[in-house]
Amino acid sequence: MNFRNTIRLQKVDSDCILQDLTDRQHLRPHQTLGQALEAASESLGFCPRAAETAISWLHLDPASTLGRLRRSQLAQLANSIHRFWQQALAMSPQSQTA
Repeated sequence: MNFRNTIRLQKVDSDCILQDLTDRQHLRPHQTLGQALEAASESLGFCPRAAETAISWLHLDPASTLGRLRRSQLAQLANSIHRFWQQALAMSPQSQTA
């Protein structure tokens, strides 16, 4: 892993998640939301459980196509994923012992 990728992984925020989902929406609009979030989680490194919680909290259907979501829905989803991910990191045992 090069220096640029290391910096990118340290700075994953809701804007990065939103941009990734927007790119996926334009490139693969027929992909399901669940598949897109799984791929985004693998590429950006956010917790898949945070994505599941965000989908549930926003009452979105993971089987719906990504191309059907509006920009506002993608923004809410990205913000929620980031918030739930940060909460999970704050509550993890490793962060409490450090």
